Amino acid sequence: MGVCGHLRHVPRKKCLFEVTVRTVQARFLLRPSVALNEIILGVLGRAQRLHEVEIIAFCFLSGHFHLLVRVNDAKQLSDFMCYLNSNLAREVCRLADWGDKVWARRYRAIEVSDEPEAQRERLKYILSHGVKEFLVEKVLEWPGVHAARALLEGKPLEGTWFDRTQEYSARRRGEENERDRFATPEAVTLSPLPCWEHLSPEDQKKKIADLVREIEEEAAAQREAMGKTVLGR
Repeated sequence: MGVCGHLRHVPRKKCLFEVTVRTVQARFLLRPSVALNEIILGVLGRAQRLHEVEIIAFCFLSGHFHLLVRVNDAKQLSDFMCYLNSNLAREVCRLADWGDKVWARRYRAIEVSDEPEAQRERLKYILSHGVKEFLVEKVLEWPGVHAARALLEGKPLEGTWFDRTQEYSARRRGEENERDRFATPEAVTLSPLPCWEHLSPEDQKKKIADLVREIEEEAAAQREAMGKTVLGR
C-alpha cells in the first residue's frame, strides 16, 4: 500500500525539497472529505513530530499531493516519507474500501536551490493547486488539505491520529469500539520559506498574500483566454 523509496542524496543540512506523491492510475483516492482531511492532518502531524521535518507548505489534491519540506539528511527524508505514505495508505484503504496499492510509485523529491526566486516559485506552484486546474476560483475555496489558510490567517492545522493497533486489539477482546477511544490529536507546524526567515510574521503573510493574488489573477486570465469556467468544488 505504501511506497517509501530509496535514500536520496541530501547535499547539506536544512536542504529544501519539493516532494510529490501520486496515486495509482491517478485514481481519486484522496478526494477531499471531512473524515479524510482530519486523518491526513493527523498522519502528517505525527510524521512531522516523530521525524522532526520542517514543513513549509503542502497541498493534497484528489489524485496526488505536494510537500515543501526542509531536511538535514537523506535518512530523515526517507523515514518521514515512509511513515507518512505507509500510514496514509492504510487509512485511505479503510475509507475508500480499496484493496490495492495506493501510490503509483516512489515519491519524487527535487532539491530547491537557495535562490529566493526559485523558492518563491516552488511555494507559488504548491499554493496554486485547486485554482490552476480551474477547480475553484480562489485558493482558499479548495476543500482539501491545503496550507494556504494557515499561511494567510494563522489557522491551526489540527488533525487526528487513530491507533489502529489498539483498536484491533480491543475488537479481538470483544470490547466496544468507540471512535475516539484510541484517537490522539496531532498538529502540523509550518516553518517560513528559507529566503523569508529574516522577515517578520506579518511581512511573511504579505508575501503569501501577494502569491495568492498572483495565482488567482493568472488563473482568471487563463480561463478567459481559453473560454473556460470554474468546474466547482
